[in-house]
Amino acid sequence: MTATASLTVADLMTIDPVVVSVDAPIEVAEELLRRHHISGLPVVDLAGRLVGVISQTDLLYLAVPAVEALIRHRERGIRVGEVMSMPPVTIASVARVGDAARRMCEERVHRLVAVDDHGRPAGVVSAMDFVELVAVG
Repeated sequence: MTATASLTVADLMTIDPVVVSVDAPIEVAEELLRRHHISGLPVVDLAGRLVGVISQTDLLYLAVPAVEALIRHRERGIRVGEVMSMPPVTIASVARVGDAARRMCEERVHRLVAVDDHGRPAGVVSAMDFVELVAVG
């Protein structure tokens, strides 16, 4: 068994992740992504429970003509909940990193959200976390 095989998601994840409200304007999500130099955000409801994820990829789809025709009937006012990916792909913080990597491959996602017992985001493990793990050792 290698040293990495014993690592859990909690060992690798970013704790206390930046989140955005499901009702927030899309511009708020764009600003949070830019300001924090991240590519995705957990989306939470009013109780702080995870309901989706919004990523740079989701924002790119806003420029697709068919999507634009459905959503952008207005210049402003698009809410995060209208364009987020759901259901969110989650994982237990006690899961092994190998299981997390396999889950990301199976689901074809770049991040997994670890939630607490109340369904609130406790951390995020991203593809870059795995790159850093390999690069640093």
